[in-house]
Amino acid sequence: MHPPPPPTRSNPAPWALLVLLAAVLSCHPDDTAAPLDTEPPAVGDEPHCDQAAARLGYEVCVHRVPDEETYDRVTVPSTAVDQLQVGKYLVPAVDDAALPPLWMVVDRFQLHYDFLVTAFPDSFAGLSTTGYYELILYPDTRQFYAGGHAVFLDSEGFFYGFTVWDDPADVSATVTMDDVAAAWRQLQERFEIGELSWVPGTANQHDAAALWDGAPFPIRGLEELAYEVYNPGAAYGTMRLYTLAELAEATQQAGYTYEDILAISEAPTDLERVVSGIVTGTRQGDLSHLNVRSLARGTPNCFVADPHRELASWEGLLVRFECGELTWSVASATLEEAQAWWDELRPEPVEICTPDTSVDALPTLLELDTATAEARALAACRYGAKGSNLAALYQRIDSAYQLDGFLIPFAWYDAFMGANRWEVDLGQGAGWHSFTETVAAWHQDGDFLSDASVRRERLEALRAAMLAAPQDPALVAALGERITAVFGSSLAMVRFRSSSNAEDGLVFNGAGLYESTSACAADSQDDDELGPSACDPDKAEEESLEEALGTVWASLWKMSAWDERDWYGIDHGQVAMGILVNTRSKDEAANVVAFTGNPTAAGDDRYLVNAQVGELEVVSAEAGVTPERVLLTVDAGEVTEILRVEPSSEVMAGQQVLGDAVLGELGALLHSITQVYPMDQRVPEGGALLWDTEWKRLSDGRLIIKQIRPYLRLEDE
Repeated sequence: MHPPPPPTRSNPAPWALLVLLAAVLSCHPDDTAAPLDTEPPAVGDEPHCDQAAARLGYEVCVHRVPDEETYDRVTVPSTAVDQLQVGKYLVPAVDDAALPPLWMVVDRFQLHYDFLVTAFPDSFAGLSTTGYYELILYPDTRQFYAGGHAVFLDSEGFFYGFTVWDDPADVSATVTMDDVAAAWRQLQERFEIGELSWVPGTANQHDAAALWDGAPFPIRGLEELAYEVYNPGAAYGTMRLYTLAELAEATQQAGYTYEDILAISEAPTDLERVVSGIVTGTRQGDLSHLNVRSLARGTPNCFVADPHRELASWEGLLVRFECGELTWSVASATLEEAQAWWDELRPEPVEICTPDTSVDALPTLLELDTATAEARALAACRYGAKGSNLAALYQRIDSAYQLDGFLIPFAWYDAFMGANRWEVDLGQGAGWHSFTETVAAWHQDGDFLSDASVRRERLEALRAAMLAAPQDPALVAALGERITAVFGSSLAMVRFRSSSNAEDGLVFNGAGLYESTSACAADSQDDDELGPSACDPDKAEEESLEEALGTVWASLWKMSAWDERDWYGIDHGQVAMGILVNTRSKDEAANVVAFTGNPTAAGDDRYLVNAQVGELEVVSAEAGVTPERVLLTVDAGEVTEILRVEPSSEVMAGQQVLGDAVLGELGALLHSITQVYPMDQRVPEGGALLWDTEWKRLSDGRLIIKQIRPYLRLEDE
């Protein structure tokens, strides 16, 4: 072990920071402030912060910093060796931005995202994290410049500085001199206690600034450090070394887990996936997303100069890494030590029901017994949450809003896993074992449990084997008959949707973990495997029942699904996959996701509706494609107010995905669902129950509900 030398200066003690800050603020550096070209608007012309404070009952932001007392209110003391106070700001990047320039009160909100959706729900209701990044990071979609500000220290004394965020992994997103100038002018004209200097925060920004000529704002760099700690402590995990590009690919492919420690060449904008610890090769700041998340999770986080050089010999090894107060250290660790630490890190385990594989019937959604709480629990343990939830709903609402459908129980998945064998080494040399035996053995294997790369390789091989394995001809024949009976023809294209016992619950949502696919009975009944599909000539390949069964069942063992279940302590030996089979809608007018409350704003009971035209995704949309967002005020089942928060990016200006009449109908339907849908799970104290629903508006204008699940919104304490 060869840790780097201690940093050149240690963190000042808290009392020293306060003394130094008092001295700094008494110097009135505004004497050197740059002259302003325009008069700043009167505070009364920017009422947004006052309105938010009146709504929430506490101050959340200010539009101007006229004195040191105000600056102290909007900042917090910093632990960085060269910063005294730190805060965050937001200023418009476009003329029609929803908010004017402001400084956040960061002891209330440390993340811009939380601030926006809570303080200004009328403007940012239902904003996704992806949508948030598009608002602030990328030139084509940016509506705001966002970043941090601080009282910095260097060899010349102190200065007020600010950063401007972009995506450090995308050089094309790097802020330009004009970008920084636009942010600086708006901040400086409202910052009355001194001159603001821009501080480049990424390697791309440093490279860009070196080529700028005649910048209208001061630029100040920070002195080099060897080490800085943000959240001290020790972590256990496999050491993974990534560049930003490698990190993006690994994130997409679920290449790391909470059992890994990441050493990243440069600090990314954010890292939403849980990991054991973080080391970055560039500095982060107290209020960076990485640090805020690390503090909330209790995971160590620090900056180490050139971490890839320092940690190269530890890559891929199980280690104990410590972010100390003055330096770092790394040493080998045992699986037992690591497991004990991971168990402390994770939330309370989520229990799922033991699969009941005693029945193989294929009931329709209206035939499944959901009359009592006991019957609904049994249905979920036989057919999965998604299918049993929808059956319980359909049996209580108007048939006009329903799709035809039936359910495939866990029994058929269990039989498939037990009947199919493949050649695999389970520790005693290569041999032929069933899929069931394989999964059980792997979950007793230390390499599989502790090494994400080993686990990924094995799970991908298992899924490939499951997709290639033969299906029971009796099941395929029964499905063909059932599809013909329920949908009227073997030529009806249907949708096979995941319905496991590890999704759609109150505590464990599991949204997006598993796969759905289209299926055509006629494609399984012909004498060839040649396309196009008999059910849809637009499908170039056949959509056989055999392939659809394998696709949905195999998705239970996706790496990302395994990791998510494992983080929540779900017993993988108890998971099973059922299938909801319902009508495949084609050429629909709109996709809709609606909540019976605002999921991102505690106490806001207005219904949130996200809608997108045609078959475009609402939740997992491509970059730059945003849905229409609407808030509905509902009183006694009637929509009394419609607030259109944001239009769809895919319609012409002035057009709407859902008109007022459709929104009125949808709001009334959602209210009726809250009255009739049975809720058998206990809502934890401090939480509010919302219903998360998915709808389609068909080409003939009808609304159809295709999914319902509970959503737990945490309320303010």
